Amino acid sequence: MNRKKDIPLKIELLSDGEDSQFRVHSAKEIQLILRGIAQKGARAALYFDQGNDFILTTVLDLDQQGIWLDIGPNASDNQRILHSNKIVFVSSHHQVKVQFVAYRIAIRPFENQHAFYLQLPDSLLRIQRREYFRLLAPVSEPLKCVILDITRTASDPAAFAPKTEVTIMDISVGGVALVCAEHEVELQPGRIYTNCQITLPNVGILTATIRVKNTFEVTTRDGVVRRRAGCEFMQMDGNMTILLQRYITHLQSTA
Repeated sequence: MNRKKDIPLKIELLSDGEDSQFRVHSAKEIQLILRGIAQKGARAALYFDQGNDFILTTVLDLDQQGIWLDIGPNASDNQRILHSNKIVFVSSHHQVKVQFVAYRIAIRPFENQHAFYLQLPDSLLRIQRREYFRLLAPVSEPLKCVILDITRTASDPAAFAPKTEVTIMDISVGGVALVCAEHEVELQPGRIYTNCQITLPNVGILTATIRVKNTFEVTTRDGVVRRRAGCEFMQMDGNMTILLQRYITHLQSTA
C-alpha cells in the first residue's frame, strides 16, 4: 500500500516552524508510538558526546515511565553514554522518523539481563517528509478534497463553482496528489487554494491551504484522459498535522 524505504537513523535538524509542525505532545500518543517501535523490535540510534558519536541498539519494551533498550557491545561506549548529560534517540515507526532528547539514562534489569532505561519524553518529533514515501489513498474509500471557488473548465475561465470535490490519489504530511477528468476542473500550477477540506475517516476534517506545484495528463487503458496535480500543503498548523499523522498511522497499521 505504501512504498517502503529505510529511514536513515540520523539526527534531524529542524527550523522552528518544522519543529512545531512535527512535534507530538500527547502522552498517550507518545506511548502509542514508542510501544509500536518496541513491538516491532525496531532498531534505534543513541547519539551522545554532543551528537558526535552513537551506538545502534534495539528497543526492547516500555512501561508507563520509560523504555528499555539493548546495551551496546562496547563497554567504553556504554560508560560514556551513562555519563552523558544529553542523549538523542532516533528510530522509526511505520516508515516515519521518531526522535527525542533525553537527559538521563540508567541501567535497569530487563528479563534477567541489564538494559539501558530512558524516561519517556514530554514530547517527541515524528518527522514525516514527502520525500520519504507517499501513502496511496484507499480505493474502496477514496478521499476527496473539497476546493472552494475553483475554475470548472479551461474553456470557460469565468465559470467558477462555489465548491468542487476532487479525488485524492495519494497523501502525506507534505501534500496531496489530486486527479480529475479532463473536463471536470482546471488545476493550474502556481495556484493557491485556501480552506480546502478533506474528511479523514475515523479521524476528523482536515482544513488546509494547498498550492498546485505541477500538473500532467494521463490516458487510461479505456482512453479516458485524466489530469493529475501534485500539490503541497502550505503552513499547516500543528493540530491539522496531528490529524493527518493519525490518519496515516491508522492506514499503515491496517495495510
